[in-house]
Parts: sequence; C-alpha cells; structure tokens
Amino acid sequence: MAKQVGGLRQLLIQELQDLFDAEKQLVKTLPRMAKAASNEELKEAITEHLEITKGHVERLEQCFEHLDQKPRSKPCVGMKGILDEGREMLQEDMQELVLDTAIAAGGRKIEHYEMVAYEGSKAIAEQLELEEVAELLEETLAEEQQAEQTLMEICRRLVQEAASGGGMAEMEEEEKPSRGRAASARASGRGASARGNGGKRGRTATASRGTASFGLGERVLTDHDQIREWAEERDAAPSCVKGTMQREGSCLLRLDFPGYTGQDTLEEIGWDQWFKVFDNRGLALIVQDRTASGQTSNFNKLVSREGVQGKGHERPKVKGAH
Repeated sequence: MAKQVGGLRQLLIQELQDLFDAEKQLVKTLPRMAKAASNEELKEAITEHLEITKGHVERLEQCFEHLDQKPRSKPCVGMKGILDEGREMLQEDMQELVLDTAIAAGGRKIEHYEMVAYEGSKAIAEQLELEEVAELLEETLAEEQQAEQTLMEICRRLVQEAASGGGMAEMEEEEKPSRGRAASARASGRGASARGNGGKRGRTATASRGTASFGLGERVLTDHDQIREWAEERDAAPSCVKGTMQREGSCLLRLDFPGYTGQDTLEEIGWDQWFKVFDNRGLALIVQDRTASGQTSNFNKLVSREGVQGKGHERPKVKGAH
C-alpha cells in the first residue's frame, strides 16, 4: 500500500512538472496569438488569459512547495505539439476572419488539453489527501474551464459572422472600387473623434453624439446614454464574463440578454463600472437596431474605437440578430 502511495505521489510530481512546462510555453506563445488576432474581443480574451496563465505558473510553484519539491519542468510534448500546429497555421494565407476563427479554435484545443491534465492531477492530489495542492489545482482548473467557455462563445460568433457576412475577402473586394468613399469614411472617423469629460479618457464623440452609421442598420455607439438606452430597450444588463475580473476592476464586457446566456457564464455589474472599463479600454459598440425582416435585433459587438475610426470600410456585414 505504501509503495502504491509513493508511486502516486511521484506520478503527481511528474504531472505537475509537465504542467509547469506547458504553462511556461503558453506564457511565451500567447502574445504571438494575440498579435496575430484581428478581432478585438479575441485579442482581449487572449491578452487577459496571458496574465491569468502567469498566475497558473505561480500556483504550480506553490504546489511544489507543498510537496517539498523544487519547481522543475518536464518537457511537455503534448503542449508543444499543439503549439507547433498553431504556429504552422499562423503561417498560412487566410482571410482575417477565418484566421481569427482558427486562432479561437486552437485556443480551445489548448484549454481542453490543460483541463484534462489539471483534472487528473487534482484527482491524484485528492486521493493523497493533499488538500492544499488539490485546492490550488481546482482554482486553475476553474479558470481554464472559463477560458474555454469564453473562446467557445467567441468562436461561435466568428463562424456566424463569416457565414452571414460572406467573409472578409468578399467585403474587401466589394470596397476596392470605392477607395474615395473608404478614404472619406476614414477621414470622417478621425475628424469626428473627440475626448469628453474635460480631456479625460472618457466618452468619444463622433458626428452625432458618439454615433456613427454604417448602413445595413448598423451603428457604432460610444455615447454612454445611447448605449444604455439601446440595451435597456432589449432588457439587456451590463455584465462581464465570469472569471475575467481583474484586481483593478477590468474584465471582459458583455451585454446579457434575457434567454441568451445562463448564470454560469456571465455576472451582472453596474453601468458605472461597465462604462469605466469600456472607456479605459477605448472600446466602441457596434449595434444593429432591426433585422432584415424588420424585427428588433440584439446584434452587438465590442470593438476598438481606433479600429472603427481608422477602418470603417472594413466593418462586418450584418444580416440578422443573435
């Protein structure tokens, strides 16, 4: 019996060494993934998970301490294979929207690998009655599960956007003959941008109180009152993705529509906090008022203000609601 326990303890140490190497590989790779992503929501999710991953490394170091072991890496061949596959994918010639979808899908592969590894290590720690180690692994497991959920939602939206919009390449081809119109849109976006609240990084005003119109029923909102009015007309609550809240109060913002999300994925926050994060991150909200059939639309997308103002002609086409 003692021999079996000793074997399990050694197995746990080896698994932790494997995870230690996997997490350190991710700390080096996630910045490249974020840089390659064009979708602002995806880029933000990867960047925030990078900081969370650094915390995972620290937790593993604590696990080693509880086991009276020096933190040591064991080459994680499985993670290396997933990341090598991802690097090859980034070298391929893809449309931006398709590449973003591939990055999100690749991120989910990473999360699933880690979830299984952490679940196994946690089970061993529990059998060995190493409560502190099990609790540390449980915390990380919960964050990996939340990251996978976030990437799944982003991936689903990217696929829907590609399917409804016909792909970025088609939109770019349609805009090529209209360079003058595109240049005018960019100039208008730059000229209309202004800082409110006495020069602080606050509301961004465009030609009409923080609203830019992009046709097809789309608008880009930066004005707090207009965003809140649009959301409250649809009974949407200001929310953030669970597990993404940082110490400084930043998080992944969402609007929670009745019947669309469950309590397991989003948590409601106040409008003041929502707008504080919105402004600090320099975001804008693309919304659609009506679907093609004239029904009220819930379509919305958080994007970079700078990206909207500088690349207004690259907006996604919207044909329907969520």
